[in-house]
Amino acid sequence: MVEHPWIHGATARDPILGRMMERLQGLAAGDHPVLLVGEPGSGHEAAARAIHNLSCRAAEPFVAVDCGSLPEPLLEAELFGLEGRHGPRKAGAFEQARAGTVFLAHVVELPPRLQKTLLQLLDRKEIAQVTGAAVPVASRCIAGTTVDLAARTGAGLFRPDLEVRLAARSLLLAPLRERPDDIALLASRFLAQWSEPPAELTPKAQAALRDYPWPGNLRELRGVVDEARVNARGSRIGIDDLPARVRGRGATEGLSSLRDLERWYIVQALDAAGQSHQRAARLLGISRWSLARRLRKYGL
Repeated sequence: MVEHPWIHGATARDPILGRMMERLQGLAAGDHPVLLVGEPGSGHEAAARAIHNLSCRAAEPFVAVDCGSLPEPLLEAELFGLEGRHGPRKAGAFEQARAGTVFLAHVVELPPRLQKTLLQLLDRKEIAQVTGAAVPVASRCIAGTTVDLAARTGAGLFRPDLEVRLAARSLLLAPLRERPDDIALLASRFLAQWSEPPAELTPKAQAALRDYPWPGNLRELRGVVDEARVNARGSRIGIDDLPARVRGRGATEGLSSLRDLERWYIVQALDAAGQSHQRAARLLGISRWSLARRLRKYGL
């Protein structure tokens, strides 16, 4: 498991990290579903893993499923299993986790029929089968969303009863742009994971990181710091080692490659679509699954 700076090493000197750890520990003590809310790259899965690792379920499996990356039939089998016509049943995520934790990334992308199935699973702690026999479920559900779930419910795109069930216990993951004083600290912790002694950021590089808006949040910061570390010739990372978009040259100035331009357009489409992957995909003229692959590619 990759360590995450919101989970490990929180001390009294890091008030934001300390408060986050206290909230995660409180959520870990319960057994109800948890909803993690935050912008893309805010650390949804890392926070879910922390809740799992801090709970009495830590010795059991942690299984993560991206609800926006698979077509409905495959997603149904991935989550709830598949009854074999001529062989044994294929276990889904809730069975694979046993008494552990299932993390549902982009839960708002669940199709309506699967929303109903998830609600029944949470209420009954079992998966109904066509044969009539029910499969018991002992795992805990943690869901993540990058959009306002209540707004999706109000628009008729998400079941209100499932929203209430998931959001009974929730945690807001603050975007990185609201935490400018933490950026250098977080970057240093990333660097410490990759080398010993870790590389250092020059004051100008730290200032550039602090001034950048970070649409991809922590995931983007990790990627930027890793790229700068590779670019640096020595143990000090200067401003010229950072990607062009982070150096403060304006929206598209310095985006010299097709990769940079594509990433910029994806970020703009997500903003215009209110962080809805389905609507952003339509704006870009690509499928939702194609967008999901690009989001993973660019660390968004």
